[in-house]
Amino acid sequence: MSKEPKNNSMLGSIVGTNRRRTISFVDYCREYFILDNGQRYDPTARACMADVVEDYHSHPHIVIEKGAQTGFSTLAIAHTMYMVDVLEKNIIYYLPTDIMARRFGPTRFDPYINRSTYLQERLQGTDQAGLKQIGTHFLYVLGLMSKTGAISIPADEIVFDEVALIDPENMELAQDRISAPGSLGWQKYFSVALFPEDGTDELFQQSDMRKWLIKCSGCNYQAPVEDDWPENVDAREAGNVRLCCPKCGKHLNVNNGEWVAEHPDRKSRRGYRVPQIIIPGANMNLIWDRYDKAKDKPSKLATFRRSALAIPDSGNLQPVGPDVLRRIEDISDFYFTDYSHEMTAVGIDMGDKAHVAVVAPYRDEGIRLLNFWEIDVEDLLELVLHIERHFNIGALVIDAMPYKTKSKEVVRSLTKCLGYIQYFKGTEIKEGTEGEGEREVNVVTVDRDESLDETTDLFASNPPLALLPKPRDEKEEQIIKQVKTHLLKLTKEETEVNGEKRIGYKKKVPNHFGMAINSARIALRLATGKSVYLDPDNVHVGGRSKIRRILEGYG
Repeated sequence: MSKEPKNNSMLGSIVGTNRRRTISFVDYCREYFILDNGQRYDPTARACMADVVEDYHSHPHIVIEKGAQTGFSTLAIAHTMYMVDVLEKNIIYYLPTDIMARRFGPTRFDPYINRSTYLQERLQGTDQAGLKQIGTHFLYVLGLMSKTGAISIPADEIVFDEVALIDPENMELAQDRISAPGSLGWQKYFSVALFPEDGTDELFQQSDMRKWLIKCSGCNYQAPVEDDWPENVDAREAGNVRLCCPKCGKHLNVNNGEWVAEHPDRKSRRGYRVPQIIIPGANMNLIWDRYDKAKDKPSKLATFRRSALAIPDSGNLQPVGPDVLRRIEDISDFYFTDYSHEMTAVGIDMGDKAHVAVVAPYRDEGIRLLNFWEIDVEDLLELVLHIERHFNIGALVIDAMPYKTKSKEVVRSLTKCLGYIQYFKGTEIKEGTEGEGEREVNVVTVDRDESLDETTDLFASNPPLALLPKPRDEKEEQIIKQVKTHLLKLTKEETEVNGEKRIGYKKKVPNHFGMAINSARIALRLATGKSVYLDPDNVHVGGRSKIRRILEGYG
Protein backbone atom coordinates (compact mmCIF):
# COMPACT_ATOMS: atom_id res chain seq x y z
CA MET A 1 0.00 0.00 0.00
CA SER A 2 2.27 2.80 -1.23
CA LYS A 3 -0.43 5.23 -2.32
CA GLU A 4 -1.20 8.34 -0.31
CA PRO A 5 -4.01 7.97 2.27
CA LYS A 6 -7.41 9.13 1.09
CA ASN A 7 -7.21 12.49 2.91
CA ASN A 8 -3.57 13.26 2.09
CA SER A 9 -4.45 15.86 -0.54
CA MET A 10 -6.25 17.81 2.17
CA LEU A 11 -3.20 17.50 4.44
CA GLY A 12 -0.92 18.64 1.65
CA SER A 13 -2.90 21.84 1.23
CA ILE A 14 -2.62 22.46 4.95
CA VAL A 15 1.12 21.91 5.40
CA GLY A 16 2.25 23.51 2.14
CA THR A 17 5.67 22.93 0.62
CA ASN A 18 7.77 20.30 2.43
CA ARG A 19 10.83 18.50 1.10
CA ARG A 20 9.44 15.13 2.24
CA ARG A 21 5.74 15.69 1.73
CA THR A 22 5.56 13.23 -1.16
CA ILE A 23 6.24 10.17 0.99
CA SER A 24 3.17 8.44 2.35
CA PHE A 25 2.85 7.40 5.97
CA VAL A 26 2.95 3.70 5.06
CA ASP A 27 6.09 4.09 2.94
CA TYR A 28 7.67 6.17 5.75
CA CYS A 29 7.15 3.21 8.09
CA ARG A 30 8.50 0.70 5.59
CA GLU A 31 11.64 2.73 4.89
CA TYR A 32 12.60 4.14 8.26
CA PHE A 33 11.17 1.95 11.04
CA ILE A 34 12.85 -1.31 12.02
CA LEU A 35 11.20 -3.62 14.55
CA ASP A 36 12.88 -5.38 17.47
CA ASN A 37 13.24 -8.54 15.35
CA GLY A 38 15.14 -6.65 12.64
CA GLN A 39 12.21 -6.64 10.18
CA ARG A 40 11.10 -3.42 8.52
CA TYR A 41 7.77 -2.21 9.84
CA ASP A 42 4.78 -2.59 7.51
CA PRO A 43 1.69 -1.35 9.38
CA THR A 44 -0.65 -2.84 6.74
CA ALA A 45 0.87 -6.34 6.67
CA ARG A 46 -2.13 -7.71 8.56
CA ALA A 47 -5.39 -7.76 6.60
CA CYS A 48 -7.39 -6.27 9.46
CA MET A 49 -5.02 -3.29 9.76
CA ALA A 50 -5.27 -1.76 6.26
CA ASP A 51 -8.43 0.29 6.95
CA VAL A 52 -7.32 1.07 10.50
CA VAL A 53 -4.02 2.54 9.30
CA GLU A 54 -5.64 4.55 6.55
CA ASP A 55 -8.16 6.03 8.98
CA TYR A 56 -5.48 6.57 11.62
CA HIS A 57 -3.75 8.94 9.21
CA SER A 58 -6.83 10.66 7.83
CA HIS A 59 -9.63 10.78 10.41
CA PRO A 60 -9.57 13.51 13.07
CA HIS A 61 -11.04 11.38 15.89
CA ILE A 62 -9.98 7.74 16.35
CA VAL A 63 -10.73 5.36 19.24
CA ILE A 64 -9.12 1.91 19.37
CA GLU A 65 -10.55 -0.57 21.89
CA LYS A 66 -7.82 -3.16 21.68
CA GLY A 67 -6.54 -6.40 23.07
CA ALA A 68 -3.11 -6.59 24.70
CA GLN A 69 -0.03 -6.73 22.47
CA THR A 70 -1.81 -5.84 19.24
CA GLY A 71 0.84 -3.40 17.97
CA PHE A 72 -0.83 -0.03 18.44
CA SER A 73 1.98 1.59 20.41
CA THR A 74 4.26 0.94 17.41
CA LEU A 75 1.69 2.42 15.06
CA ALA A 76 1.25 5.48 17.28
CA ILE A 77 5.00 6.04 17.64
CA ALA A 78 5.57 5.81 13.89
CA HIS A 79 2.67 8.13 13.16
CA THR A 80 3.74 10.80 15.64
CA MET A 81 7.24 10.81 14.12
CA TYR A 82 5.76 11.12 10.65
CA MET A 83 3.54 14.02 11.73
CA VAL A 84 6.46 15.94 13.26
CA ASP A 85 9.01 15.07 10.55
CA VAL A 86 7.06 15.13 7.29
CA LEU A 87 3.95 17.19 8.00
CA GLU A 88 5.71 19.60 10.41
CA LYS A 89 3.17 19.33 13.21
CA ASN A 90 3.48 19.54 16.99
CA ILE A 91 2.23 16.40 18.75
CA ILE A 92 1.55 15.56 22.42
CA TYR A 93 1.67 11.90 23.43
CA TYR A 94 -0.12 11.42 26.77
CA LEU A 95 0.40 8.55 29.22
CA PRO A 96 -1.32 8.00 32.60
CA THR A 97 1.63 9.06 34.82
CA ASP A 98 4.83 11.11 34.69
CA ILE A 99 6.85 7.98 35.51
CA MET A 100 5.39 6.15 32.51
CA ALA A 101 6.06 9.19 30.33
CA ARG A 102 9.71 9.42 31.43
CA ARG A 103 10.25 5.74 30.69
CA PHE A 104 8.39 5.75 27.38
CA GLY A 105 10.89 7.87 25.47
CA PRO A 106 14.03 5.83 26.27
CA THR A 107 12.32 2.42 26.11
CA ARG A 108 9.89 2.81 23.21
CA PHE A 109 10.83 5.81 20.99
CA ASP A 110 14.62 5.70 21.23
CA PRO A 111 15.08 2.09 20.01
CA TYR A 112 13.35 2.97 16.71
CA ILE A 113 15.49 6.09 16.36
CA ASN A 114 18.70 4.23 17.16
CA ARG A 115 17.97 1.60 14.48
CA SER A 116 17.43 4.21 11.75
CA THR A 117 20.22 6.39 10.37
CA TYR A 118 17.60 8.64 8.77
CA LEU A 119 15.74 9.27 12.04
CA GLN A 120 19.00 9.90 13.91
CA GLU A 121 19.95 12.54 11.33
CA ARG A 122 16.51 14.17 11.45
CA LEU A 123 16.43 14.39 15.23
CA GLN A 124 18.03 17.64 16.36
CA GLY A 125 18.07 20.17 19.13
CA THR A 126 16.53 18.88 22.32
CA ASP A 127 16.60 15.11 22.80
CA GLN A 128 15.20 14.53 26.28
CA ALA A 129 13.12 11.61 27.55
CA GLY A 130 9.87 13.54 27.11
CA LEU A 131 10.79 15.87 24.25
CA LYS A 132 11.89 15.18 20.66
CA GLN A 133 12.62 17.92 18.12
CA ILE A 134 12.73 17.52 14.35
CA GLY A 135 13.31 20.75 12.47
CA THR A 136 11.23 23.42 14.17
CA HIS A 137 8.53 21.07 15.49
CA PHE A 138 8.21 18.97 18.58
CA LEU A 139 6.91 15.73 20.01
CA TYR A 140 6.05 15.93 23.71
CA VAL A 141 5.57 12.83 25.88
CA LEU A 142 3.66 13.85 29.03
CA GLY A 143 2.00 12.20 32.00
CA LEU A 144 -1.58 13.02 33.01
CA MET A 145 -1.57 12.07 36.68
CA SER A 146 -2.28 15.73 37.50
CA LYS A 147 -3.71 18.73 35.69
CA THR A 148 -0.16 20.05 35.14
CA GLY A 149 0.35 17.77 32.16
CA ALA A 150 -2.88 18.99 30.57
CA ILE A 151 -2.02 22.67 30.91
CA SER A 152 0.80 22.89 28.42
CA ILE A 153 1.68 23.98 24.91
CA PRO A 154 -0.71 23.95 21.91
CA ALA A 155 -0.59 21.00 19.52
CA ASP A 156 -2.01 19.77 16.23
CA GLU A 157 -2.70 16.26 17.50
CA ILE A 158 -3.01 14.66 20.92
CA VAL A 159 -2.52 10.93 21.46
CA PHE A 160 -3.81 9.15 24.57
CA ASP A 161 -2.13 5.80 25.31
CA GLU A 162 -3.55 3.55 28.09
CA VAL A 163 -6.77 5.59 28.14
CA ALA A 164 -8.36 3.33 30.75
CA LEU A 165 -5.78 4.47 33.33
CA ILE A 166 -5.93 8.22 32.62
CA ASP A 167 -7.88 10.57 34.88
CA PRO A 168 -10.91 11.53 32.71
CA GLU A 169 -11.04 15.10 34.03
CA ASN A 170 -7.38 15.67 33.13
CA MET A 171 -7.95 14.07 29.73
CA GLU A 172 -10.80 16.50 29.11
CA LEU A 173 -8.56 19.43 30.06
CA ALA A 174 -5.86 18.15 27.71
CA GLN A 175 -8.26 18.48 24.78
CA ASP A 176 -7.84 22.26 25.03
CA ARG A 177 -4.32 21.77 23.61
CA ILE A 178 -5.76 21.31 20.09
CA SER A 179 -8.28 24.15 20.18
CA ALA A 180 -5.98 26.91 18.89
CA PRO A 181 -6.77 28.46 15.49
CA GLY A 182 -4.99 26.62 12.68
CA SER A 183 -4.56 23.41 14.64
CA LEU A 184 -5.50 20.15 12.93
CA GLY A 185 -7.42 19.28 16.08
CA TRP A 186 -6.79 15.53 15.75
CA GLN A 187 -7.38 13.12 18.65
CA LYS A 188 -6.25 9.50 19.03
CA TYR A 189 -7.30 7.18 21.87
CA PHE A 190 -6.25 3.56 22.35
CA SER A 191 -6.18 1.17 25.27
CA VAL A 192 -7.30 -2.17 26.62
CA ALA A 193 -10.80 -1.44 27.98
CA LEU A 194 -11.33 -2.21 31.65
CA PHE A 195 -14.92 -1.33 32.53
CA PRO A 196 -18.05 -1.52 30.33
CA GLU A 197 -19.29 1.91 29.25
CA ASP A 198 -16.42 3.64 31.08
CA GLY A 199 -13.05 4.98 29.99
CA THR A 200 -12.02 3.47 26.65
CA ASP A 201 -15.32 1.65 26.20
CA GLU A 202 -17.29 4.83 26.85
CA LEU A 203 -15.39 6.50 24.00
CA PHE A 204 -15.84 3.45 21.77
CA GLN A 205 -19.59 3.40 22.50
CA GLN A 206 -19.76 7.02 21.30
CA SER A 207 -18.03 6.16 18.00
CA ASP A 208 -19.31 4.36 14.90
CA MET A 209 -18.17 1.10 16.60
CA ARG A 210 -16.41 -0.89 13.87
CA LYS A 211 -15.85 -4.62 14.37
CA TRP A 212 -13.98 -7.12 12.20
CA LEU A 213 -16.59 -9.54 10.83
CA ILE A 214 -15.04 -12.78 9.57
CA LYS A 215 -17.01 -14.71 6.95
CA CYS A 216 -17.18 -18.51 6.98
CA SER A 217 -16.26 -19.91 3.56
CA GLY A 218 -18.55 -22.86 4.21
CA CYS A 219 -21.94 -21.39 5.19
CA ASN A 220 -21.25 -17.61 4.80
CA TYR A 221 -22.02 -16.96 8.47
CA GLN A 222 -20.39 -13.64 9.39
CA ALA A 223 -19.79 -12.21 12.86
CA PRO A 224 -17.14 -10.69 15.15
CA VAL A 225 -15.24 -13.74 16.43
CA GLU A 226 -14.83 -12.25 19.91
CA ASP A 227 -18.62 -12.24 20.35
CA ASP A 228 -18.87 -16.00 19.62
CA TRP A 229 -16.03 -17.07 21.94
CA PRO A 230 -15.66 -19.90 23.08
CA GLU A 231 -18.33 -21.60 20.90
CA ASN A 232 -16.18 -20.83 17.84
CA VAL A 233 -13.04 -22.62 19.03
CA ASP A 234 -11.93 -26.07 17.88
CA ALA A 235 -9.63 -27.34 20.65
CA ARG A 236 -10.07 -31.07 20.02
CA GLU A 237 -6.52 -31.54 18.74
CA ALA A 238 -3.89 -30.63 21.35
CA GLY A 239 -1.44 -28.05 20.06
CA ASN A 240 -3.62 -27.17 17.06
CA VAL A 241 -6.34 -24.90 18.48
CA ARG A 242 -8.18 -23.02 15.72
CA LEU A 243 -11.10 -20.69 15.27
CA CYS A 244 -14.10 -22.32 13.62
CA CYS A 245 -17.56 -21.35 12.47
CA PRO A 246 -20.06 -21.77 15.35
CA LYS A 247 -22.74 -22.73 12.78
CA CYS A 248 -21.08 -25.31 10.53
CA GLY A 249 -17.74 -25.98 12.26
CA LYS A 250 -15.50 -25.08 9.28
CA HIS A 251 -12.18 -23.51 10.25
CA LEU A 252 -12.03 -19.73 9.83
CA ASN A 253 -9.48 -17.58 8.03
CA VAL A 254 -9.04 -14.36 10.06
CA ASN A 255 -7.97 -12.51 6.91
CA ASN A 256 -11.38 -13.20 5.32
CA GLY A 257 -13.11 -10.32 7.06
CA GLU A 258 -14.27 -6.73 6.78
CA TRP A 259 -14.81 -3.83 9.13
CA VAL A 260 -18.51 -3.11 9.68
CA ALA A 261 -19.71 -0.07 11.61
CA GLU A 262 -22.52 -0.66 14.08
CA HIS A 263 -23.43 3.04 13.85
CA PRO A 264 -22.35 4.24 10.39
CA ASP A 265 -24.16 7.56 10.90
CA ARG A 266 -21.60 8.63 13.53
CA LYS A 267 -19.14 9.92 10.97
CA SER A 268 -17.29 12.33 13.27
CA ARG A 269 -15.94 9.57 15.55
CA ARG A 270 -14.27 6.48 14.14
CA GLY A 271 -13.91 3.52 16.48
CA TYR A 272 -12.33 0.06 16.09
CA ARG A 273 -12.38 -2.99 18.35
CA VAL A 274 -9.20 -5.02 17.75
CA PRO A 275 -8.93 -8.29 19.72
CA GLN A 276 -5.83 -10.49 19.74
CA ILE A 277 -7.66 -13.33 18.03
CA ILE A 278 -8.11 -11.48 14.70
CA ILE A 279 -4.35 -10.97 14.35
CA PRO A 280 -2.84 -13.47 11.85
CA GLY A 281 -0.32 -15.67 13.60
CA ALA A 282 -1.81 -15.17 17.07
CA ASN A 283 -0.83 -18.09 19.31
CA MET A 284 -4.25 -19.73 19.63
CA ASN A 285 -2.83 -22.59 21.69
CA LEU A 286 -1.60 -20.18 24.34
CA ILE A 287 -4.78 -18.07 24.19
CA TRP A 288 -6.97 -21.15 24.66
CA ASP A 289 -4.80 -22.39 27.52
CA ARG A 290 -5.20 -19.04 29.29
CA TYR A 291 -8.95 -19.17 28.81
CA ASP A 292 -9.20 -22.77 30.02
CA LYS A 293 -7.37 -21.90 33.24
CA ALA A 294 -9.43 -18.72 33.81
CA LYS A 295 -12.95 -19.76 32.84
CA ASP A 296 -14.06 -20.69 36.37
CA LYS A 297 -12.35 -17.74 38.09
CA PRO A 298 -14.28 -14.46 37.57
CA SER A 299 -11.35 -12.09 38.10
CA LYS A 300 -8.99 -14.08 35.83
CA LEU A 301 -11.72 -14.54 33.22
CA ALA A 302 -12.29 -10.77 33.19
CA THR A 303 -8.56 -10.23 32.56
CA PHE A 304 -8.63 -12.76 29.71
CA ARG A 305 -11.66 -11.18 28.05
CA ARG A 306 -10.06 -7.75 28.15
CA SER A 307 -6.63 -8.78 26.86
CA ALA A 308 -7.55 -11.47 24.30
CA LEU A 309 -11.05 -10.49 23.16
CA ALA A 310 -10.85 -6.69 23.64
CA ILE A 311 -14.16 -6.89 25.51
CA PRO A 312 -14.36 -4.76 28.66
CA ASP A 313 -15.04 -6.87 31.73
CA SER A 314 -14.89 -5.48 35.25
CA GLY A 315 -14.92 -8.82 37.04
CA ASN A 316 -15.74 -7.79 40.59
CA LEU A 317 -14.29 -4.28 40.18
CA GLN A 318 -17.48 -2.61 38.90
CA PRO A 319 -20.31 -3.57 41.29
CA VAL A 320 -22.92 -1.54 39.41
CA GLY A 321 -22.46 -2.48 35.75
CA PRO A 322 -24.69 -2.07 32.69
CA ASP A 323 -26.46 -5.40 33.35
CA VAL A 324 -27.29 -4.29 36.90
CA LEU A 325 -28.75 -1.02 35.65
CA ARG A 326 -30.85 -2.81 33.05
CA ARG A 327 -32.21 -5.13 35.73
CA ILE A 328 -33.12 -2.14 37.90
CA GLU A 329 -34.80 -0.41 34.98
CA ASP A 330 -36.91 -3.51 34.31
CA ILE A 331 -38.47 -3.55 37.78
CA SER A 332 -38.65 0.17 38.63
CA ASP A 333 -42.26 1.24 38.15
CA PHE A 334 -42.39 4.73 39.66
CA TYR A 335 -41.49 8.24 38.50
CA PHE A 336 -39.54 11.22 39.79
CA THR A 337 -41.52 12.93 42.52
CA ASP A 338 -41.63 16.45 43.95
CA TYR A 339 -42.78 15.66 47.49
CA SER A 340 -43.20 12.77 49.89
CA HIS A 341 -45.63 11.77 52.64
CA GLU A 342 -43.30 9.07 53.94
CA MET A 343 -40.01 9.68 55.67
CA THR A 344 -37.09 10.38 53.31
CA ALA A 345 -33.40 11.24 53.63
CA VAL A 346 -30.99 13.42 51.66
CA GLY A 347 -27.37 12.91 50.64
CA ILE A 348 -25.15 15.65 49.20
CA ASP A 349 -21.80 15.24 47.47
CA MET A 350 -19.80 18.47 47.50
CA GLY A 351 -17.38 19.62 44.81
CA ASP A 352 -17.33 22.18 42.01
CA LYS A 353 -21.05 21.40 41.89
CA ALA A 354 -23.30 20.00 44.60
CA HIS A 355 -24.98 16.70 43.72
CA VAL A 356 -28.12 15.98 45.73
CA ALA A 357 -30.12 12.73 46.08
CA VAL A 358 -33.38 12.09 47.96
CA VAL A 359 -34.20 8.51 49.03
CA ALA A 360 -37.12 6.74 50.64
CA PRO A 361 -37.17 3.32 52.36
CA TYR A 362 -37.75 0.24 50.22
CA ARG A 363 -38.49 -3.18 51.71
CA ASP A 364 -36.33 -3.93 54.76
CA GLU A 365 -33.03 -2.14 54.16
CA GLY A 366 -33.45 -1.05 50.54
CA ILE A 367 -33.72 2.43 49.07
CA ARG A 368 -35.93 4.01 46.46
CA LEU A 369 -34.53 7.14 44.83
CA LEU A 370 -37.07 9.95 44.43
CA ASN A 371 -35.22 12.91 42.89
CA PHE A 372 -31.80 14.35 42.02
CA TRP A 373 -30.25 17.77 41.49
CA GLU A 374 -26.93 19.11 40.25
CA ILE A 375 -26.54 22.75 41.26
CA ASP A 376 -24.01 25.48 42.02
CA VAL A 377 -22.83 25.34 45.62
CA GLU A 378 -23.99 28.92 46.27
CA ASP A 379 -27.59 27.88 45.47
CA LEU A 380 -27.54 24.86 47.77
CA LEU A 381 -29.06 26.49 50.89
CA GLU A 382 -32.19 27.59 49.06
CA LEU A 383 -32.64 24.16 47.48
CA VAL A 384 -32.23 22.39 50.83
CA LEU A 385 -34.90 24.65 52.34
CA HIS A 386 -37.40 23.61 49.64
CA ILE A 387 -36.48 19.92 49.89
CA GLU A 388 -36.89 19.97 53.67
CA ARG A 389 -40.29 21.58 53.29
CA HIS A 390 -41.68 19.14 50.73
CA PHE A 391 -39.90 15.79 51.16
CA ASN A 392 -40.49 15.03 54.85
CA ILE A 393 -36.77 14.58 55.55
CA GLY A 394 -35.70 12.60 58.58
CA ALA A 395 -31.96 13.30 58.14
CA LEU A 396 -29.47 14.90 55.77
CA VAL A 397 -25.81 13.91 55.33
CA ILE A 398 -23.42 16.20 53.47
CA ASP A 399 -19.67 15.87 52.74
CA ALA A 400 -17.54 17.81 55.19
CA MET A 401 -14.97 18.39 52.45
CA PRO A 402 -13.95 20.23 50.37
CA TYR A 403 -16.19 23.12 51.51
CA LYS A 404 -16.55 22.51 55.24
CA THR A 405 -17.84 26.01 55.99
CA LYS A 406 -20.64 25.69 53.43
CA SER A 407 -21.45 22.14 54.57
CA LYS A 408 -21.80 23.29 58.19
CA GLU A 409 -23.95 26.18 57.03
CA VAL A 410 -26.30 23.74 55.28
CA VAL A 411 -26.59 21.59 58.42
CA ARG A 412 -27.30 24.61 60.66
CA SER A 413 -29.99 25.84 58.26
CA LEU A 414 -32.16 22.76 58.82
CA THR A 415 -35.25 23.35 60.94
CA LYS A 416 -37.20 20.06 60.84
CA CYS A 417 -34.66 17.26 60.45
CA LEU A 418 -31.31 16.00 61.64
CA GLY A 419 -28.25 17.17 59.74
CA TYR A 420 -24.74 15.71 59.68
CA ILE A 421 -21.44 16.58 58.08
CA GLN A 422 -19.68 13.42 56.91
CA TYR A 423 -16.05 12.28 57.16
CA PHE A 424 -14.55 9.13 55.65
CA LYS A 425 -12.50 7.57 58.43
CA GLY A 426 -12.67 4.76 60.94
CA THR A 427 -14.05 1.29 60.33
CA GLU A 428 -17.72 1.64 61.30
CA ILE A 429 -20.45 4.24 61.33
CA LYS A 430 -20.18 6.61 64.31
CA GLU A 431 -22.06 9.71 65.37
CA GLY A 432 -20.56 12.69 67.18
CA THR A 433 -20.41 16.48 67.18
CA GLU A 434 -17.98 19.21 66.13
CA GLY A 435 -17.76 22.81 67.37
CA GLU A 436 -19.25 24.45 70.43
CA GLY A 437 -22.46 26.29 71.32
CA GLU A 438 -24.29 27.69 68.29
CA ARG A 439 -21.45 26.51 66.07
CA GLU A 440 -21.91 22.85 67.00
CA VAL A 441 -22.92 20.44 64.25
CA ASN A 442 -23.59 16.72 64.14
CA VAL A 443 -20.87 14.55 62.61
CA VAL A 444 -21.02 11.06 61.13
CA THR A 445 -17.88 9.10 60.24
CA VAL A 446 -17.88 6.02 58.00
CA ASP A 447 -15.34 3.87 56.20
CA ARG A 448 -15.47 4.93 52.54
CA ASP A 449 -15.02 1.51 50.95
CA GLU A 450 -17.27 -0.39 53.36
CA SER A 451 -20.08 2.16 53.08
CA LEU A 452 -19.89 2.14 49.27
CA ASP A 453 -19.96 -1.66 49.31
CA GLU A 454 -23.20 -1.51 51.32
CA THR A 455 -24.71 0.89 48.79
CA THR A 456 -23.58 -0.93 45.64
CA ASP A 457 -24.71 -4.26 47.13
CA LEU A 458 -28.27 -2.89 47.22
CA PHE A 459 -28.12 -2.13 43.48
CA ALA A 460 -26.36 -5.39 42.57
CA SER A 461 -28.57 -7.73 44.60
CA ASN A 462 -31.00 -9.88 42.64
CA PRO A 463 -33.72 -8.70 42.76
CA PRO A 464 -32.35 -5.17 43.29
CA LEU A 465 -32.87 -3.44 46.62
CA ALA A 466 -32.15 -0.01 45.19
CA LEU A 467 -34.53 1.42 42.59
CA LEU A 468 -34.24 4.43 40.30
CA PRO A 469 -37.15 6.65 39.19
CA LYS A 470 -38.43 6.93 35.64
CA PRO A 471 -38.17 10.38 34.01
CA ARG A 472 -41.28 12.43 33.32
CA ASP A 473 -39.71 14.78 30.80
CA GLU A 474 -36.54 15.40 28.79
CA LYS A 475 -34.82 17.24 31.63
CA GLU A 476 -35.29 14.31 34.01
CA GLU A 477 -34.21 11.92 31.26
CA GLN A 478 -30.87 13.73 31.11
CA ILE A 479 -30.40 13.72 34.88
CA ILE A 480 -31.18 9.99 35.26
CA LYS A 481 -28.73 9.26 32.44
CA GLN A 482 -26.09 11.19 34.37
CA VAL A 483 -26.98 9.32 37.57
CA LYS A 484 -26.48 5.97 35.82
CA THR A 485 -23.14 7.11 34.39
CA HIS A 486 -21.96 8.09 37.86
CA LEU A 487 -23.06 4.74 39.29
CA LEU A 488 -21.06 2.94 36.59
CA LYS A 489 -18.01 4.89 37.75
CA LEU A 490 -18.17 3.51 41.28
CA THR A 491 -15.30 1.25 40.28
CA LYS A 492 -12.54 -0.38 42.30
CA GLU A 493 -8.78 -0.65 41.87
CA GLU A 494 -5.93 -2.46 43.53
CA THR A 495 -3.56 -0.26 45.52
CA GLU A 496 -0.68 -0.83 47.90
CA VAL A 497 -0.85 0.60 51.44
CA ASN A 498 2.14 0.13 53.76
CA GLY A 499 3.35 -2.77 51.63
CA GLU A 500 -0.03 -4.51 51.64
CA LYS A 501 -2.26 -4.79 48.60
CA ARG A 502 -5.90 -3.81 48.98
CA ILE A 503 -8.84 -3.22 46.70
CA GLY A 504 -10.78 0.01 47.15
CA TYR A 505 -13.06 2.38 45.26
CA LYS A 506 -11.33 4.79 42.90
CA LYS A 507 -11.03 8.41 43.92
CA LYS A 508 -11.09 11.53 41.75
CA VAL A 509 -13.54 10.08 39.23
CA PRO A 510 -16.91 11.60 38.20
CA ASN A 511 -19.14 9.42 40.40
CA HIS A 512 -20.77 12.29 42.30
CA PHE A 513 -24.37 11.07 42.22
CA GLY A 514 -23.14 7.66 43.37
CA MET A 515 -21.49 9.31 46.36
CA ALA A 516 -24.64 11.39 47.03
CA ILE A 517 -26.76 8.22 47.02
CA ASN A 518 -24.31 6.63 49.46
CA SER A 519 -24.68 9.61 51.82
CA ALA A 520 -28.48 9.50 51.43
CA ARG A 521 -28.52 5.81 52.40
CA ILE A 522 -26.48 6.64 55.52
CA ALA A 523 -28.88 9.52 56.29
CA LEU A 524 -31.86 7.18 55.98
CA ARG A 525 -30.29 4.84 58.51
CA LEU A 526 -29.66 7.73 60.91
CA ALA A 527 -33.20 9.04 60.40
CA THR A 528 -35.05 5.85 61.27
CA GLY A 529 -37.55 6.68 64.00
CA LYS A 530 -36.41 10.33 64.17
CA SER A 531 -38.25 12.08 61.32
CA VAL A 532 -40.74 14.91 61.63
CA TYR A 533 -43.73 14.11 59.42
CA LEU A 534 -45.24 16.91 57.41
CA ASP A 535 -48.93 17.66 57.32
CA PRO A 536 -50.10 16.30 53.93
CA ASP A 537 -52.27 19.39 53.52
CA ASN A 538 -49.19 21.61 53.65
CA VAL A 539 -47.53 19.53 50.95
CA HIS A 540 -50.38 20.23 48.57
CA VAL A 541 -50.61 23.99 49.18
CA GLY A 542 -50.56 25.64 45.78
CA GLY A 543 -50.84 22.27 44.03
CA ARG A 544 -48.26 19.82 42.73
CA SER A 545 -47.43 21.97 39.71
CA LYS A 546 -46.41 24.90 41.95
CA ILE A 547 -44.04 22.71 43.98
CA ARG A 548 -42.50 21.32 40.83
CA ARG A 549 -41.98 24.83 39.44
CA ILE A 550 -40.11 25.79 42.60
CA LEU A 551 -37.87 22.75 42.52
CA GLU A 552 -37.20 22.87 38.79
CA GLY A 553 -35.18 26.03 39.37
CA TYR A 554 -32.50 23.88 40.96
CA GLY A 555 -32.27 21.02 38.45
